[in-house]
Amino acid sequence: MSDAHPDVRTPAWHRSAVESADTTVTAQMGKVLGYLKGIHATHLIKLGVDLGLFEALKVSGSSMPSTLAAATGLHAPYVRVWCEAACGLEILDLDPVTGYRLAPFMDQILGDPGGTFSLRNFPELHLTLAHDYARYPELFGTGGTHPYAEHDEAFLSQVASALDVLPRMFLDAVLPGLPILEEKLTAGAKVLDVGCGAGAAIVEFAERFPAVRCVGQDIDAASIRMAQERITSHGLDDRVSARLIDVGPWPDDLADGSFDLVMSYLVLHEIDPNLKTAVLADSVQAMSPNGHLLLFDERYPSDPAELRDGTQIFAVMAQWYELTWGNVLNTREEIVAMLDDVGLKVVQETALSRFHIVVAAHAENR
Repeated sequence: MSDAHPDVRTPAWHRSAVESADTTVTAQMGKVLGYLKGIHATHLIKLGVDLGLFEALKVSGSSMPSTLAAATGLHAPYVRVWCEAACGLEILDLDPVTGYRLAPFMDQILGDPGGTFSLRNFPELHLTLAHDYARYPELFGTGGTHPYAEHDEAFLSQVASALDVLPRMFLDAVLPGLPILEEKLTAGAKVLDVGCGAGAAIVEFAERFPAVRCVGQDIDAASIRMAQERITSHGLDDRVSARLIDVGPWPDDLADGSFDLVMSYLVLHEIDPNLKTAVLADSVQAMSPNGHLLLFDERYPSDPAELRDGTQIFAVMAQWYELTWGNVLNTREEIVAMLDDVGLKVVQETALSRFHIVVAAHAENR
């Protein structure tokens, strides 16, 4: 990570917790053990997804462990302990009469594969990401990197599968609050997805808006192959395409000022820090005079005091687990400054859970 946050005198909020009279060694031990609990909770959730336990509970509404085991063809004593552990983690609730049921909203989050807020694939994703930690001791010594694009295709496919939900989340939960973009898409916008990956966004947008035409571009050949396969499987070859480009200036037909919307999902922070401004400048060249840029990404805390902000902690962790990929998460101020450098001004900002969403336009049209 860059030296965006230089060492400063330790502020009062960041002093060791043992300086607080109401903090005990037992409480601090509980905190560490709580973090360790997370790895086991992640495996428990993944198992519930893989074995169909969440979907079975969604169908039944409530079930005793023996009945749930019979419905899924599993060993009843093991299912009972899974239910008890999931209840302890507040993933399930218990009714003494009818049995275990999904806690509020868990039907949408874990029980619905195609739901707007589904996180069913995230446990497996994060267990996959954790494989990189084996490289950390060496890379901490050398300062080297193991870039995202150098991971194998199985890794890339797993990441793509887990992140498929993000465009759906955006369209369902965020777009209604962005009428400028919704009107463009309804009218039949020409859309460019920068760093399209496996094509989730371009396919989702094209299916939601029948008049939209979408182009995706990426520098990773494996991702483009997956995107092209997805486009064809959805029968969208007439309106959607994905193409491989090289690092550097974009081809003329992508930077021709014809796109009504240029967008990216979790891409800005993955671009080489030395190339971010150039990619944004190419995005500006791609935008029509009345076009907009949409960035859906993480934002890093602007001040060390935000490191413990509950709304920012996942961005802090994302910087941690993507550290050796060479990725750098930017602060809001850094993002706004980069946009300003290429002649864009922010039109609207919003957030969805951990994600920061920015809509920008040519400065003269703001």
